[in-house]
Amino acid sequence: MTRKRIGELLVERRAITQVQLEAGLEAQQRTRQRLGITLIQQGVITEVMLAQVLGQSLGLSTVDLTQVQVDWSAVHMLRARFCEAHELFPFAIEGKGTPTKRVMVALSDPLNQNALEEIEFTTGLKVAPYVSTHSQIRAAILRYYHKVSDAEAKARAPVAATGTVRLEPAEDEPPMVVGEEIVSASNPLPGAADPSLEKLIKERQSQAQAKKKAGGGVAKDLDFLFGGAGTEDEGVEKLERKFWALMRIMARKGLITREEFLKEVDGEE
Repeated sequence: MTRKRIGELLVERRAITQVQLEAGLEAQQRTRQRLGITLIQQGVITEVMLAQVLGQSLGLSTVDLTQVQVDWSAVHMLRARFCEAHELFPFAIEGKGTPTKRVMVALSDPLNQNALEEIEFTTGLKVAPYVSTHSQIRAAILRYYHKVSDAEAKARAPVAATGTVRLEPAEDEPPMVVGEEIVSASNPLPGAADPSLEKLIKERQSQAQAKKKAGGGVAKDLDFLFGGAGTEDEGVEKLERKFWALMRIMARKGLITREEFLKEVDGEE
């Protein structure tokens, strides 16, 4: 399925016109900010409208971070710089003590698949994405990671009711946006990266999952060897998710070639 961008979704939902999108993209090249923030600053849309349109278009729930009880165990799973770079905030853990446990994450850009994959790799958990506003996420980061008071956090990241938003600069150099793909130190410009390799890795992951459902794979072998009854499944699944996420991240950043992947995974020369 083709990955749509925020601008396309906004035009489809008639939240903005094609002319407004083109003007926003042109301004974005100068400001080096994300398209959503640029459109908000131009007064084309509000933060709340942006979150609602994204949620409706993608079939995701929205979350008001000012009204939820934040779980510190979720906050500690991710670093502040990562949250700032990707405009996201982990606010709860769903299904604690169960094999289907997931980390609930609020994002201003739920289309940021790269960030979702890195969260899965870092935490070993599946992600339950929610849509929130830029200023609520920024205020939550200030409040829970930088120990800023509620009042000060709101003052430094106010809700853009009038179509404007003031965000404090992150410690890292602000990323340059190309379309909706983030280009930064953690996600560099593609050089030797091979797009077909990432596709191949996804295909191999799907094949491995299909084999596992059919009764094969690592989990079954472990159960046979240790006489278990699925007790190792959760840990194995976490390791498998981390492995495939790591392979995709390395392929995306040009850190592994197609030949190296096939040699290590399939034993091909």
